[in-house]
Amino acid sequence: MGDHAHVDDDFTTLAALPDPRLDRLSLALAASFRSVDAAAALAELDRLGEALRGDAPASPEEGAESCRRVLGVENGFSGDRDEYDHPRNSMLDLVLQGRRGLPILLSTVYAEAGRRAGMPLAGVGLPGHYVVGHFGGDPPLLIDPFAGGVRIAPEVPPELVRPWTAHETALRMLNNLVGSYTSRGDLALAIRAAGMRLALPLPEPVRQSLTAEHRALQARLN
Repeated sequence: MGDHAHVDDDFTTLAALPDPRLDRLSLALAASFRSVDAAAALAELDRLGEALRGDAPASPEEGAESCRRVLGVENGFSGDRDEYDHPRNSMLDLVLQGRRGLPILLSTVYAEAGRRAGMPLAGVGLPGHYVVGHFGGDPPLLIDPFAGGVRIAPEVPPELVRPWTAHETALRMLNNLVGSYTSRGDLALAIRAAGMRLALPLPEPVRQSLTAEHRALQARLN
């Protein structure tokens, strides 16, 4: 099965898989709200991965620097500070086109380009921020795609510096969209994003809380 197989999978189908690919899950998430050219987005990730692979970094430090140079400088990926919570900043295809986005989406670009380049990158959810970890050494190196790919050393407990699963990442993306659409008064799309969270594997207390939030949003619409 090639990288571009099943680009039309829907979010619920992918969310039910034990370990879905993050790029496909993120694109299916975006396609739940608007029309998405998933094949073009995957091709752009392939191109970015080839650019990283061509840089041929050997050590984790060189890998982190390669990410900053190729993705942050040459391709211009950085955070959208003007309209931080705009819904487009949570859509992988639009982030790939506009080179701006939320930390979690920019980190997804880095992680997926890195996967294609054979680099051990993964998104890392920290309190109040989402970054990329290079897990080729111990301790892992942390990169901040929102700041253009600079190396950072935040004061966080070591146990928090772990690769996040695609499911965890998608949940945080959807949380952002619930907030973004709610603050814009678009309750219909906020309800859609809230309902999509329930398709993900969740601990029971979290499921109960998110179900209650979904119902509360529906009640506001009615």
